Amino acid sequence: MLTFTSDCLTGISQIDEEHETLFSMIQALGTALNDQTFSTEQLMTLLEQLKAYAALHFSHEEAYMESIHDPELPRQKKEHAAFTQKLSSYSLSTTDANLFAIGKELFAFLSHWLFAHILGSDILIGKLSKKPETSAFTFDDKYLTGIEVIDNEHRQLFAIISEINDVLHAEHLHDKYDPIMVIIRKLRDYTIFHFQDEEAYMERIGYAGLPAQKLAHTGFIDKLNELNYEDIDDHQDAYLEEFLNYLLSWLINHILKMDKQIPSA
Repeated sequence: MLTFTSDCLTGISQIDEEHETLFSMIQALGTALNDQTFSTEQLMTLLEQLKAYAALHFSHEEAYMESIHDPELPRQKKEHAAFTQKLSSYSLSTTDANLFAIGKELFAFLSHWLFAHILGSDILIGKLSKKPETSAFTFDDKYLTGIEVIDNEHRQLFAIISEINDVLHAEHLHDKYDPIMVIIRKLRDYTIFHFQDEEAYMERIGYAGLPAQKLAHTGFIDKLNELNYEDIDDHQDAYLEEFLNYLLSWLINHILKMDKQIPSA
């Protein structure tokens, strides 16, 4: 069953409370799917309530981000719009014959999206600075999990992100597009490799936090895959500064909040 856990806390009271309400509404859908009396009318009501509450929550979240001049606001608006569009695609009527299948598909989408969105985006609300300090790109003892393979791979991720920073601030490079693309592909490939290693380790030790970790990882990989290469080419410095800030902030937050909870074998 979908559960709101401490991993999902942003530290912003209103946003956390509304996230918890969204979880409860999706849980109600899951309960209804297991109920023999589940009906089209029941699903339609739940769906309409969820649409309305999600719209209200998104408006609150975006207003808060605007008030603090959060650089992630445009990305958030895009993700919120995609979610709303997906919900609107579920157009139900009282004659739907595949009600149970539709309900299961909707529940799976909602559960995955909400977790991935919170752990991939919302968790960083208010945490992105204008420009990371140079020291922020250094892996130090506060990031150690005590699991050698994970710590070594985290060091490598910091090193790759630092490479992006070095190229971004290389004054002798007029066109940074090609070298940046090489490093971003390197980062994506190594990140996928690292997440596979980390998840395999968590599976071996029977770690209960593995499902949440997988969703966080998926959310981050989705961000890497959503990179707008045209924006990188046309607005190199501004776009890359923002992207670099996101990468570093997400990695630091994820290690400190989630990875350090993984027990060593």
